[in-house]
Amino acid sequence: MKTHFVVVLSAAPLIFAQAVFAQNGTTAAGAPAPGVRTGCVACAQRDMPEAVTARVVPGTNETVLVGRIENVIPIGVLAALGCEKCASEAVAWALKQGSSTDDIGRAIRALAAMQTLDCFKQQFGNDAAARLEKPLAAARLVLQQAIDQGGGK
Repeated sequence: MKTHFVVVLSAAPLIFAQAVFAQNGTTAAGAPAPGVRTGCVACAQRDMPEAVTARVVPGTNETVLVGRIENVIPIGVLAALGCEKCASEAVAWALKQGSSTDDIGRAIRALAAMQTLDCFKQQFGNDAAARLEKPLAAARLVLQQAIDQGGGK
C-alpha cells in the first residue's frame, strides 16, 4: 500500500507538468505539441514569401524557378565566375522577371561587400576579389540604366 501511495505521489508532478505544457502548446522538452501551431500567426501571414513559379526557359524544355531570390542568384554566380557580359545579362533578365531595382541593387552591394572581406581575400586570394570588379561594374551599369529609364520598381 505504501509503495502504491509513493508511486502515485511521484507521478503527480509529471501529470501536472504534462497538463500545463499541453495548455501552452508544448511538450515537456519544449518542442511544439503535435498539431499545435507556434509563433505569431499574424506575422507569419504578413511575412509570407511571394509565390515562386516555374517558367520554361525559352528554346528548351527546361524550367527555372522565378521569385525574388531566384532572380538575383544568377547575378552573383555569373559575377563570381568573372563574366561581365553574363552578369549584365543576368541583371537584365532579373528586371524582365519582375525583380525590383532595390532587390538587384542589394544583391550587387552584397557581392561588392563580400569581396572586401579579409576572410574572402585570405580564402580565395586577392585575384578572386579583383576578378569580381569588372562583372560588378557591368551589372551596376545595366542596373543604373534601368533606373535612369524609369524601369525600376
